[in-house]
Amino acid sequence: MFSIFKRKTKNDERDIEQLIFDVAEHQRDADFHLLYLLLKDREVFVPVVRSSVPSAAKPGEAYVTRTEDQLVLKTVELPGNGAWAPAATQAISQLVAGGYVGMPWLGFLNMVMKIEDVRGAFLQGQTSWVALDKQRVAYILAQATA
Repeated sequence: MFSIFKRKTKNDERDIEQLIFDVAEHQRDADFHLLYLLLKDREVFVPVVRSSVPSAAKPGEAYVTRTEDQLVLKTVELPGNGAWAPAATQAISQLVAGGYVGMPWLGFLNMVMKIEDVRGAFLQGQTSWVALDKQRVAYILAQATA
């Protein structure tokens, strides 16, 4: 089995923001795979209800959630497509203006798989967004560990 995370790009200079736009517009498999590769070690910003953040968690400091923590994730509704777990590529995104937590991209995807009430991951870039259903999220996670 091969891994999409071990492939080399052929001088592709696009950044994550351009790739999100290209995936949203063109839905090319090669663009999806390059996006997965570029996101693998990145942090994303996940909107949460501010009052649900544990008092022990301090802004800018690493915090590992405990079993008693009850972070409440904000979801986004896609018309006719249900609730999705959102994340933004930038902390200045309007999506996370009410409060957010930063987390590794693959950690976010693992979390998405555990939430029964969402259809998948919604990734907001600077100007475009992509929705990754749970089947695609499972594929990305399987490739990340291959």
